[in-house]
Amino acid sequence: MTARQGLGMGSLAMIAAATAACVTRPPTIAHVHIGHAITGVHVTPGHQGYVEVAMGRARETLADAQRASEATGLAGLKSAVAEALSATDDPENFGVKQSLIMAANHISFAATSADASANVAHFAPAFKDDISAVIGRCDYIELLGKDVAASTSMNDARLLVQEILASARANVDGADPRGTGIRGAAPADYGVAQLREEVLEMVARERPTYRTVDEWYLFNLVRLPNGRWVFDKLGRGGNIDGYK
Repeated sequence: MTARQGLGMGSLAMIAAATAACVTRPPTIAHVHIGHAITGVHVTPGHQGYVEVAMGRARETLADAQRASEATGLAGLKSAVAEALSATDDPENFGVKQSLIMAANHISFAATSADASANVAHFAPAFKDDISAVIGRCDYIELLGKDVAASTSMNDARLLVQEILASARANVDGADPRGTGIRGAAPADYGVAQLREEVLEMVARERPTYRTVDEWYLFNLVRLPNGRWVFDKLGRGGNIDGYK
């Protein structure tokens, strides 16, 4: 008989209880906010973290721009560009732009929490600055897309699509304006890939160690009207005072 087989039901129950106690120990408020950025939040498609939503939408934009570049007719080109614009900038369905802004907001919430580490407090303003390159490209894609929608020339529209395609690619993997072969070498060249890596590196520096936050805590952190962050013990997963 092995040691595992020799454990009685009472011993297994005690181990399970002890393990559950460790797992359900409340995380810090700062770590829950970080979890919203990288792990999950109740308002996003698939309950993904905002950075992951941004990456998915950036890839959608790139795929749509690629389809537009391969279109043989103006109507098909315009349709693909319209979908690229929706994936890039969509306040209702978490476009690239909105998702990154929300990620930066939540990391800022983490940094201003009473239990935030110096690591998070130092990182938050830098991350807010570093998303600006992607946000700027999102705005540029939107501007170009409007020109495509108004275009009556296939040749002119194709030229605009090439600009959209370049910006969409940079928003995924970063830009390489100096032709060094390295994309996203500096914050001004960052895409979502570099931003995600930046967040993960910050998380790796956390002391005490960051651990993936349990879904219940992710979905039930709310902000009271007085500004205090608390866990909703009723587990309603709602937004008090409009928190997302």
